[in-house]
Amino acid sequence: MAVPMLQGPAALPLGSPITHDVTIVTTRKLAQARVMGVPPEEFGIERGARCIRDCNYCFHEVVTKTEAQLIAEGFDAAQIKSLNDYTGYANIETLARDTADEHFGTGAGGINAAARLVRVTEHYVRMDYEGNGRPCLYQVITGGDESEILRKDGRDCITAFDAVPFAATTPVPMTHRFFGRSIAELVMPLQREKTALKRGALDNLYLHNNPRVEVAESNAGPNTLDDLLVSRPGGVVRTKTPGGLNWQVVPDITSSIYPMMQYLDAELESRTGLSRQSQGIDANALQNQSATAVAQVFSASQMRIKLIARIMAEGVRDVFALLHGTIRKHGQQQQTVRLRNAWITVDPRNWKTRDDMTINVGLGTGGKAQQFAQVMALANVQKELIGGGKLNMVGDRELYNTAVELTRIMGHKNPGRFFNDPTAVNPQTGQLLYPPPAPPTPPPDPRMLALQAKAQADQLAVAHRAQIEQQKAQADAIHQKLKAEAEIELAKIKAELDAQIKVFDTHLKAATEARKSERSHLPGARKARDGHHYVPDPKRPGKFLMVVHHV
Repeated sequence: MAVPMLQGPAALPLGSPITHDVTIVTTRKLAQARVMGVPPEEFGIERGARCIRDCNYCFHEVVTKTEAQLIAEGFDAAQIKSLNDYTGYANIETLARDTADEHFGTGAGGINAAARLVRVTEHYVRMDYEGNGRPCLYQVITGGDESEILRKDGRDCITAFDAVPFAATTPVPMTHRFFGRSIAELVMPLQREKTALKRGALDNLYLHNNPRVEVAESNAGPNTLDDLLVSRPGGVVRTKTPGGLNWQVVPDITSSIYPMMQYLDAELESRTGLSRQSQGIDANALQNQSATAVAQVFSASQMRIKLIARIMAEGVRDVFALLHGTIRKHGQQQQTVRLRNAWITVDPRNWKTRDDMTINVGLGTGGKAQQFAQVMALANVQKELIGGGKLNMVGDRELYNTAVELTRIMGHKNPGRFFNDPTAVNPQTGQLLYPPPAPPTPPPDPRMLALQAKAQADQLAVAHRAQIEQQKAQADAIHQKLKAEAEIELAKIKAELDAQIKVFDTHLKAATEARKSERSHLPGARKARDGHHYVPDPKRPGKFLMVVHHV
C-alpha cells in the first residue's frame, strides 16, 4: 500500500526538530593593574611632606593625553573642547631631556583638534569635603590653565581614595626631606671641575704646539699684522728686517693638572661607588695580590652600589603594595596562575580581609657564584644530616629542592631534565611516578661489631674445645675399645695357653708316670735301689744319668 507524500513545508514528518541559526555575543570586562613611570617635572608635593603616604597634598600633571582620549574616557566633551592647548614644554627638565626638539610641536592646533594635548591635573588632597569633621583623601581632577574641575559622566571629578597611588624613591635620601639627591647632583660639580681642568690642559697644549710670535714695532711691516692673525702650521710672517721674530715659550702646566684630575676621579669613585676595579680589572690589580684581597676590593667598591639599590628597592616595595591594594579593590574574577611550579586558582575577591602581608624585596642574595656556594653549603649540611641518620630532618623533597636551586643558578630552566620530582603523581593511577627506594640499612655500631666479633670468637673457641673434647672422647673410646679387644685377645690367648699348659702338664704327668714305670723296669732301677739316683739325659734321649749322692 503506497503512502501519499506531501510537498513543501507540510511534508516534514511530525515530531522532527526545528533548528535556527543563532549568534551569541558575550561581553567580558578586561581589567589590569599597570605601573607607569612619572617624570619628576609632572609630579609635585607639599613643601613640608616627608613621604607620599602621609602627605596632605600632591598632584600629577597628565600632559600626554589628547582631547580625543579624554572624551573617550568619559569626560564632558564640551568642557574638554573649551580648554586651552597645553604649551608647557618650556620646563627646564623637559628641555634637558628633549634631544629631538619635540617641544616645538606641542599640538596639532586647528589642523587636527582631536590630537591636541590638553593639560589635566590629578590632585590628591586630604580635606573635610563632606563637612562631618573627618578629613579624608580625595582625588580632584582639573583641566586647563585655570584648574577647572572636570566633569565625568555628569558629575564632578571628586572621588574618595584609599591611598595616594604613587610611590617614590631616591638614590641618596636626605634626612627629613622628601626630595633627596640624585647621582647627577653628586657628580655634576666634580664633572664641571674636570671639564675646566681638561680644557685648560688642552689650551696649554695648543699654545705649546702653536706658540705666539712677538714682533718689534720697528720690524713690523704693512703685512705683518695680517700674517700674524692667520695661525697655521708653516705660515709666513712678513717683516721689514730678517730675524725680527721672537717666538714665545709657553710653560707646560699639565704636570699640575693631571694629579688634580686623578684626585677628582677618586672623589667621584667615593661618591658613586663605581671604582675602576668594578668597571674592569686593572693591569696592575692582580700583581702581588691574593684572590681574597682582590675580592675584598671588588666588594668594597660595590658597597655603595648595593646601598643605592637597597634604597631604591624600598620604592619598589611600595609599588607592589599599591598593586596589591588595587587588585584587592577592583578584582572581580578568579584566575589560574602558575605559582611554585603548580597551577593555583587565585580569587582576588577573597583578599578583602587579607591585611597581614609582608613584601620582601629580592635583593642581597649575591651573584651566581655566591649563590652557588651557599646552596652547596646547604647541600653539604644535608649530606651530613643524612650521614648522621637524621632522615626526619632531610627528605626526598628537600634534596630535590636543593637540586632544582642548583640547576636554576647554573642557568637551566628545566630541572626535570636532570632530576625526578619525588612528589610527581601519575594522573591515571594516583600513585607516585618515582616511589622512594627501600630505606638504607643504618651503619652498624662499632661497639656492637666488636661485641659480635668477640661473641663469634668465643663461639669458635667453645666449638673448637668441644671438637677437641669430642675428638679426645672418640680417641679414648677407640683406645678403650682397642684395649678391651686386646684384653679379650690376651684372655683368649691366655686361656688357650692355659689349656695348652694343662694339656702339656697332663702329658708331662703322663709321661712322667710312664717314665717312672719304665725306669722301674730298666737296669738302672736296680742301682737305684742300691742307693743311686738316675735322671734322664737331656742330650741323649732314652739315656739316663746317674746321680751319686755322698753321705
